[in-house]
Amino acid sequence: MKIPVIFIDGTLGVVSADELDSYIEKRWILSFRRTDAWVRVTYKDVLRGSSGKKTFEGNERRKK
Repeated sequence: MKIPVIFIDGTLGVVSADELDSYIEKRWILSFRRTDAWVRVTYKDVLRGSSGKKTFEGNERRKK
């Protein structure tokens, strides 16, 4: 089954489900069409310090 998409450059196209997943990971897709509506793909960047490790190396002033 081919899925209608809008690439980030604004061009229209159709891709397979496997290609859609790959293109979303590569950030090549802006939107894709479901049976009832267009879905806009949103990309959330990793926030600084979200890796779980301590990033501040100075003295901790809040603890007493």
